Amino acid sequence: MDLMIGNSPPIRRIKDLISQVVDTDLNVLICGESGVGKELVARTLHERSYRRDHPLVKVNCAALPSELLESELFGYERGAFTGAVQPKPGKFELADKGTILLDEIGDMPIALQAKLLQVLQDSEFARVGGVRDIRVNTWVVSATNHNLDKEVRKGRFREDFYYRINIIKIVVPPLRDRKEDIPFLLEHFIRKYRSLSKGGVIHISGKLEKVFAEYHWPGNVRELENYVRRLIVLEDPDLLEEEILGSMDRQTSKNRPVAEVWIPDESLINSVLDNCRQEMQIQFPSLKEIRKKSLARIEKMVIEEALRRTNGNRKQAAQLLQISYKALLYKIKDFRVEMPARGSFDDSLELKLPKELEPFV
Repeated sequence: MDLMIGNSPPIRRIKDLISQVVDTDLNVLICGESGVGKELVARTLHERSYRRDHPLVKVNCAALPSELLESELFGYERGAFTGAVQPKPGKFELADKGTILLDEIGDMPIALQAKLLQVLQDSEFARVGGVRDIRVNTWVVSATNHNLDKEVRKGRFREDFYYRINIIKIVVPPLRDRKEDIPFLLEHFIRKYRSLSKGGVIHISGKLEKVFAEYHWPGNVRELENYVRRLIVLEDPDLLEEEILGSMDRQTSKNRPVAEVWIPDESLINSVLDNCRQEMQIQFPSLKEIRKKSLARIEKMVIEEALRRTNGNRKQAAQLLQISYKALLYKIKDFRVEMPARGSFDDSLELKLPKELEPFV
């Protein structure tokens, strides 16, 4: 089975490079943004190598402090530290004759880099608290979302260690640079999660596919997978689809020119404040009380204006207000907002709140 999904030029180049290095035992460094599929590349390397019948062992170098990461990598002997009542093999021992994936290698403490450098050179090490050298035959694959060249220049990553792990470099491009692979990925994820669907029929509209193709995908393939899973699992996929379209439309229209700016004028705000004072029946309300009630009234007023300008289209109103569709539905219910009559406003205009109100909406 081909684990690398897609047929774009960058993915084809990665597949070709994998074919060239799988039987070489040369250390491989996989680089790319979060969510692009670096672990999948590592798994593909392992599955296509002669080591496929032996373990692929993953270590997250960012998940543990230096002293714990050392014992995780090399194991420890009984009595090495408090709580070490039994000896334990490390990840390198467990990966003997197989492959070890050093994920998030850019976050490895620099002191531990020196120890690991020696292991990469000699293929042997001693457990923490031990004196006997253990020799292993392990293929070392590393992955990072950091720019290690920059980290080396800033003194945060050892140069000699960098060159030791970076004999072969595979750069995995972000999804925005290989959008022609999105249809293949959609098909793959639909097959993967089809069993989670209660109805058994999974359909992604042509409109949603188009928005997928236009979206920037800051979370890369992982974000696309999560969207597909949400569409399949949730009981109301139509509502979720509308929410996704709304959030993606906002992303793709961030640079759209503002046709007109509308904010509540001073007289309206003063009227709201007066009503708040009267309702609370106190001579002068506290800032906390006036803030809570006045902002709620202003929010309701702005939501009503957004709905009027979009002829009651809640999805478009959410876009104007720059909030999620779900959040707008909640506020409409909470503030008891009355929907405007259709055709009460014909022009779609951008709506922008005063800066002092933005944190509260």
